[in-house]
Amino acid sequence: MILICPSCIARYRVEVEALGATGRRVKCSRCEYIWHAEPPGYTVEVIHAEPEVSHPADTPEPEPAPHRAQLPVPAGSVRRQRSNSLWTWVLCLLALAVCVVGYEARHPIAKEWPWLAPVYEGLGIVVGEGQGTQPAQPE
Repeated sequence: MILICPSCIARYRVEVEALGATGRRVKCSRCEYIWHAEPPGYTVEVIHAEPEVSHPADTPEPEPAPHRAQLPVPAGSVRRQRSNSLWTWVLCLLALAVCVVGYEARHPIAKEWPWLAPVYEGLGIVVGEGQGTQPAQPE
């Protein structure tokens, strides 16, 4: 029998006997998700059920729904969900690159767009050349 993790769609081949008659808790080795796996054809017996309503003699009994056996899903039809962590890393690196370029090019940026100089100063970054720094003097 093939078990499929409901969280990450990982597939595992297990013997039906390993699940026992009522099923057992299993843990996905890929995503660590824990769920209860039942053997095929396992049905739950309801102990505290509502009392059945008797049907009048002129109405026929409803037919029970046919039982479907669990079938394994072909490997090609299961699409693996793409992780968002790659896009998160790309966006973080892009934001870091914008911050580095914004810091390193602060003088030309403040000269081109003077309204950004108070933003730099509000962040504690010296913008004007000669403010707080001495140019290198050849000896």
